[in-house]
Amino acid sequence: MRRDRHGRPSLSARWVAAQRLRLERTRPSTPGGDVEAERRLYRAISGGVSVPVGRSSALVQRTQVIDAEVARALGHGTAQIVLLGAGDDGRALRFGGGAVRWFEVDRPSTQADKRSRLRALDIATTGTTYLGLDLLADDLGAALHAAGHDATAPSLFVAEELFDALTLEATASVCSALRARAAPGSVLVATFSVAPEGGDVARVLRSATGLLRQATDEPRRNELRPGDPQKLMVVTGWRVAHSEASAEPRLDPGAHMLILVCEPDAARGG
Repeated sequence: MRRDRHGRPSLSARWVAAQRLRLERTRPSTPGGDVEAERRLYRAISGGVSVPVGRSSALVQRTQVIDAEVARALGHGTAQIVLLGAGDDGRALRFGGGAVRWFEVDRPSTQADKRSRLRALDIATTGTTYLGLDLLADDLGAALHAAGHDATAPSLFVAEELFDALTLEATASVCSALRARAAPGSVLVATFSVAPEGGDVARVLRSATGLLRQATDEPRRNELRPGDPQKLMVVTGWRVAHSEASAEPRLDPGAHMLILVCEPDAARGG
């Protein structure tokens, strides 16, 4: 979702694209995937942003986990992949080329900018359906239904860095809507920013980070404590099958990125 107020890639979105360019040779892809098209998209998005030596360990970790889930879903025959808050994600290109239907969900202005760039690069996205939605207010389930998403067939749902930009209520609404459309065999993989209450230094650091993000990026609307994401999954009908946490920053002990890989809870039917 990372865009400035005019719908263009924010500085952080450009930085992520530049980082993904550095990672692309180590990432999996499908035989029919267009890795070169993804590379050209990320070059256009990054706009020459330079990346210092080294990589964000959290970005590397979530890229690896989500790529593995996409590859696993495709290997198991999943024919629908839904990218929520898709932004400039290039996975529909890297892992495309087959019969899988990709659904990219994001704000209309974000999608308009991305699709304009894809057209300028002469990159075809015939296997992708774009849903322009404001996930703070719009009905995700109804939009997926209208777009042809099949709620009786397994899906992989990906929410990478989405939930930081949503309120807790909107996050719960999205997770519930996905659960209602999650046939047996479906998977939801999502990332969350988690932090304990923290001391004075941590609070000052988070406040400064929040102000910077609000000025240049999507504001963070969720304040999740350890255990909150797991509880959210339970109440919205998901069962956590796997989780990973990033390393904690030295100045903000306890803060981390959490990745949850979830399956529909059979006891909580959609």
